[in-house]
Formats: sequence, structure tokens, C-alpha cells
Amino acid sequence: MVFDNPLVPYVRFPAEMPPLPIRRPDDPGEPTYVVRAAISREGAAGVILTGQTQTGEAVRIAVSMVAPGVARILLETGDPAPGRVTLAHLPETPPPVTVARQPGGVTLTGADLRVEIALDPFHIAFYGADGRTLLSQEYNDRDVTDRLTGLPFGFSVVDGRRVAFHDTFTAEPDEHFYGFGEKFTEFDKRGQRLAMWNYDAFGVHSERAYKNVPFFLSTRLYGLFVDSVTPIRFDMAASSHSVFSVIVPDAALDYYVISGPDLKTIITCYAGLVSLPILPPKWAFGLWMSSGFKADSADDVLRRARELRAREVPCDVLHLDCYWQRFGCWSDMVWDTAMFPDPEGLIRQLRQDGYRVCLWMNPYLGIQSERFAEAEAKGYLLKRRDGRAWVGDLWSGSHPPVGIIDMTNPEAVAWFKELLRPHLRMGVDIFKTDFGEGVPADVVAHNGMSGETLHNLYPLLYNDAVAEVTAEETGHAGLVWGRSTYAGGQRHAAQWGGDPDCTYPALASTLRGGLSLGLCGHAFWSHDIGGFHKQPTPDLYVRWAQFGLFSPLARAHGMTTRLPWDYGEQAEAIFRRYVALRYRLLPYIYSYAAQAAETSLPLVRPLVLEFPDDPLTYALDLQYCFGAELMVAPITNREGRRPVYFPAGRWVDFWTHEVIAGPATRTVEAPLEILPLYVRANALIPTVEPALSLSDEPFPVVTFDAYLLEAGAFDLRDTDGLTRLAAAFDGNRLNVTLHSPKAAVLLRVLPLAGAPQVEAVTVNGQALARAERVAAAPGAAPCWARGADGVALCLLQNRL
Repeated sequence: MVFDNPLVPYVRFPAEMPPLPIRRPDDPGEPTYVVRAAISREGAAGVILTGQTQTGEAVRIAVSMVAPGVARILLETGDPAPGRVTLAHLPETPPPVTVARQPGGVTLTGADLRVEIALDPFHIAFYGADGRTLLSQEYNDRDVTDRLTGLPFGFSVVDGRRVAFHDTFTAEPDEHFYGFGEKFTEFDKRGQRLAMWNYDAFGVHSERAYKNVPFFLSTRLYGLFVDSVTPIRFDMAASSHSVFSVIVPDAALDYYVISGPDLKTIITCYAGLVSLPILPPKWAFGLWMSSGFKADSADDVLRRARELRAREVPCDVLHLDCYWQRFGCWSDMVWDTAMFPDPEGLIRQLRQDGYRVCLWMNPYLGIQSERFAEAEAKGYLLKRRDGRAWVGDLWSGSHPPVGIIDMTNPEAVAWFKELLRPHLRMGVDIFKTDFGEGVPADVVAHNGMSGETLHNLYPLLYNDAVAEVTAEETGHAGLVWGRSTYAGGQRHAAQWGGDPDCTYPALASTLRGGLSLGLCGHAFWSHDIGGFHKQPTPDLYVRWAQFGLFSPLARAHGMTTRLPWDYGEQAEAIFRRYVALRYRLLPYIYSYAAQAAETSLPLVRPLVLEFPDDPLTYALDLQYCFGAELMVAPITNREGRRPVYFPAGRWVDFWTHEVIAGPATRTVEAPLEILPLYVRANALIPTVEPALSLSDEPFPVVTFDAYLLEAGAFDLRDTDGLTRLAAAFDGNRLNVTLHSPKAAVLLRVLPLAGAPQVEAVTVNGQALARAERVAAAPGAAPCWARGADGVALCLLQNRL
């Protein structure tokens, strides 16, 4: 977590995390922890234990298997606390579990996970399907004065009040930790202290984050999810290199240990507890172009729209930021008619021109708005303890004070949704749900919840309301473009990475945040191309665009223009080239998006996710896999020079088709127009001719680019179903299998060093006729041809 930084000017955030007590030198207290337990009840899924602390207090401990490979540990000091917020959705039927008692303990055995509980002295350890220790509680980490360096399984009392539950585990010497939300610090979180408290982070340069998720993965093949919305603290072998601890200031300690054969399985199991992502519509994967956080008008919007088309820059979404509303009234959802005199006509024209429309909003109401007075009078705002509406500065001085809509009040939520509904009926497609991190700890909600409890929950409630009304009016799943979230927030596709500075270090930190969030199951993530704060240089704009256009979703946004032609002819040409490349790769991107909706696996993947057995990937956070077949190494400096690590296997340079054998590290020189981009050998990459805008119709003729050395396959997901294509060399004959709802697809086999030259092709066991050239026109007969450049092009149909 962030510590006071000596001499640096203080930055005040009105919703700071409530502090936990720090024991004074004269405080003899120590944590209260469980030392022994007895079985009080045995059930089909686990056991209930009565525990005893070293001070003689009785506690209740429930240990159960809730899903295959998932164990739940619950510690309470009495009866279950009414109103405690939990986010996990448990299956109605528990998985098969074997409960075996033995002298001094009890063992729970399920699929992929075994939990061993020693009763006296008390201890819990978790083991994988292969018998290897995954995770073990630690009670004995002490310094030379015999002082506990961690906080064992129990709770702490200060000045007669229980302030938090906690647990401590062994941190194995070779163990690495990932996740915790969109943390902008080093990707491997070992050695860090991390706070689960959503902040307006004012950038991407510290541990403070807009999106906190109390879930992490370990290279020892387990995940741990702490089910609480309170400000949880994790000490990941920072205070002691031997242990990690979790501190939970809630009414109970409630966590899940998730085991699986690989990290991908663990992510999917975790998502099964909290939420899977929704699949955005196809157009969401096109380019989003923002007005920017600056004055705007209807004429300016139409000018941008026409210029994008005239300059042949593919684009699907035009985003209107804050200034579509009246300054001082943000965000009452009322058009500034001085600058936008005919909103309906504007939206209608944009839709006719092939654009979707996104409007900015937040859950606050400026005090100058008429709707603030209405909401205050009706009790729709969060309140101070004295019953008055809370009003404060959540804009760091750049906007008048605001109140916060109370998302725990059903009437307030209904009223809030009606503010959005007319815009959706006008033709708006999506809202950018900005802010949401600003609930102060000392406010009181309609349902009696404290601000401390509501703070992290609020972005989920806020985005739920916006997603619901969007789905009601548009007929598609409730897509939002959110800044803040918490565990389970992947159901609100999508989120973007806040407000980075326009610098190369901020580009790198943005990537680190996206990799960390992705490992928490948030697949549909994006960021501001060019950075947000101030104006990027032309080279930074280009480099950020290259990274951004190889992200799950792509939006250009900032405090100043992000239109490519405002950065010079070279930048515009490169930007257009990479937008066209993104649109060409949309069948590939959409396929992984569809997979993400089923598995919660990210599209932007740290190399450790794809190569978990390679220790050299454990700390790599400046290159990533985009899907499983592409590897991207963004340039994060002005020099255009960087090291690139190639994991085991063979890789093909996307631009030159050079075959590179891994494992190896190369120093790459990349001129401004080149993004270091590599394809796994044997990949089949589906592509399509780029258009200026998208629809949800099935992709037209899809061409699979084959980087084939021996054999490869790909499952193409599309709105018309699943296409399965596989290709393998048998000497100089290429054997292809195809199962597809499409009338035809193309296979383009690239000539690579070491690959056979195609002399014959079979499809589903039947010979494919060779021709002088291949025409992809409707009704054309299936055939194949090899060009002078060595490329073999095959027109394939399910039936020859």
C-alpha cells in the first residue's frame, strides 16, 4: 500500500482508506489466534469446528469443498453476522467430498484438492491432486526477540475492539504472486504490500488503483480469493520474506483456496465463483475515438466523424466525453443545448454514417444541477451521519462540489436509470461509467451500510444499474466502459485503465496494470491510447497506438486531441496502418473474446500464463501474448530498442517471416512504424479484409494465414457458429480438415524457412484440384494455387 512519501506534496483524496491501528512500543498486545479445535459437526461437504484461541476464546471454523478444486475457509467469533456482504455464488449442490477423521485431525479430499486439518496444535494445509503442498498456514515465523512477524489464523483486538481478522501462510522461496486487480506496480507482487481500496489513482504510477480485486494466483498452482468488500490488506512477503499475510477488517474471515492443473483452470474456477464476463458485440472490438476531456460541440463531433471516413481510418464508436453536459452539473445527464442544439439529429446522423455512440457519465451530481436539488429532497444521495446529504470535491478542484447517488436505495436506482433511458432510446449504445471510487468511509447509505463497507461495493452496484438499463433498451448484453470495479466486475465488460500521464513509463505501467487485472478474470480491458494527462509526442502517440490496437478493446482518448492527423503525416499513416491491421485480425480477436466469455481468460496474457513452466517468464511484464498465437513486445522508450524474450518453441516474425528458435533473448531495433510482433509457429490466424465499420453479421470471407512448419489448428468463433480448421504437412502434401457453417473459407500457407513446399492438398480426405489462380467469388469451385511468391492459397468448402 502507499506510504507517506517524505517531502513530496500531499495529495488529498476525499475517500481515503480508513487506517488500521499500529501498535505502540508500550502496547504488549499480540494477535489472538486459534491454537486448537474440535469437530462439532460433519457434513456432506466438510466440517464445522469449534476452535479455541491462546486466550481461551471460542470461535467457529467452517471448512468445506464448494466446487471441484475449491475449498472455503470461514472463521467467525460467534453467530454469522447479519448483513455481511459476500460476492461468491456457491453451487447449490456441493461436489463429491471424502471426509476422513484420523487421530489428531481430519482430511477433506475432493477433485484436485486435499485439505488437511490438524486439531491440536491447530493448522490447515492444502495439497494438490499430485500430493504436492500448495499452501500452508504459518504460526511460527518469529524474529530473534520471539516476536511474531505475521498475523496467524485469528483476529486482533485493540483498545477492547476487534479490528480485523487475519491469516498467515508460508511463502515458499521460489513462489511468485500475481493479480490483486489493476495494480500498476511490478507484475510479480512478491515483496509488496497491497491494499484493496478503490482510489481515483490520479494516474498509473503507484500501488493505488481504480480496480482492486482480492484474488491472486501463485506459481505453486493455487489461487486465493478473500470474500469481503472491506479494505483488505495483503502483505506478500514484504514484512517477512518467509510468509505472506491477509488482514480483513470484516465481521468474519472468509476465503477460498482454488487448485487446478494450471493457472488458466484456476482463473476459470475463480470466475465461476464471482462472475464470467459478458461477450461484447462485434462493433465494440473496432476503434473507439473520443472527443477528449475538452470543450466539444455537435459541429466538432460531425467534423471528426466525416474526417475519419474521408481519411479512411476504420472506426466504430465515437465517444462524447464530459462536455456534452453542462459544466457544473456533471453528471445530471442533461445535454448542453448551447453546444448540442439537436442531440437526436446528431445521434441519428452518426448512426447513419455507421458509428455507434458512447456518452460519458458518472454517479455524482453537481450542486448547480436542478437534479441535485431533486435528488437531495427525495433522499437519493449518500448522507453524512447527521442525516444531511454528503457534498464534497471529487474532482480535485476542477468541478464544483457534488453529491453521490445512493445505489443501495431502490428508488434512487430506479430514478437514476430513468435519467439514462431517454439517451438509449435516442440511439446511444453505451455509457462510459467514469469514477465510482469516491464513497467516503464515514457516509451512511439508505440500507444502513457504512461508507467503509460500501466503498468497494459501490462500483459494482453503479455499473449493474447502467448495464441493466442498457440491456433493457438496446437488447444486447449491458456493455459499459467503466473505470472502477471490484471482484466480479468482469460481468461489466469493459473496463479501461484510468488516467495515465503521456509518458513512456506510464505506457509501461498501464501494461502492468492490464496484465495483473487480466489474471483476475477481467478479460475485456482497455486504456487511453496516447495517455490521458497532457499531450503525447508524435512518437509516443504512435507507440501507444501500436500497444492499444493490440489490446482487447481500443480507444483513443485524453485531455487533448487524439485524432491521428493532429500528430503529423507519419503518425497518421502508421496509425491508419495499425487500425487496418486490427480490423484484419478481428476474426482472431473475436474468437478469443468468445472464449473469454466462457472461461474469463484474458486476451492480453502475461507470458507466465502461456509458459508456466519457464521461470524466465515469471517476472516478464513488458511483453505479452495476445491470445495464444501472437506475442507483442511494445516499445516503451524513444530509442525504439528493447530486449525480447522468445520462450521455447519457434516463432515467426510477423513482418519478415523469419523463423526464430526459442528459448532465446534478442535485442530488437524497431523503427517507429514497426511494433515487435511475433506468431507462434504452426499457428493458423483467421483474418478478414478490413472495413470502415463493423456489424454483428458473420465475417465475410475469412482467410486463415498459416504459419505452418508441421501442423496447426484453430477454432474460429463467429456469430454463425464454430469453424474448426486443421492443417498438417505429410511430406509435400497438405492435409486439411474443415468443419464450418460458412460456405467457404480461404487458407493461405506462407512460405517459411524449413517448411515443405505445397505440391498437393486434401480436404477432409479428398483431393483438392490445383488451379492457376484462386477466386473467392460466390459459387467459385474449391481449388488451390501456388503463386510466384511461394504462397499456397486454398479455397475450402466442407463439401467438394
